[in-house]
Amino acid sequence: MKKGNTREFLETIASQDAWLRLGDRGFFVNGCCTFKDENGTTCSRIEVYEMKSDLQTWVRDVCSITKPTVREVMEEFTRIPLIDGKTFWEVENELEWV
Repeated sequence: MKKGNTREFLETIASQDAWLRLGDRGFFVNGCCTFKDENGTTCSRIEVYEMKSDLQTWVRDVCSITKPTVREVMEEFTRIPLIDGKTFWEVENELEWV
């Protein structure tokens, strides 16, 4: 990860927002939040959006992951295809933490 430590980045998005760049593409990570769903069950969710290169304009939803715990959300975040069919770990060296 450019301009940051991968472990610190993952710890950060487990509780707060962050911005990423991959080449000329921008991404906003809506950090993991915990809430009660309509049934009163505690859940955690993280969302990722692709942004224009100015990081001001939304392009598309990348993913929304909701699980019972933050740990499960973060495990899923690193496991699923996020960008161009690649997982976080497959693009981690190319990502820049803004």
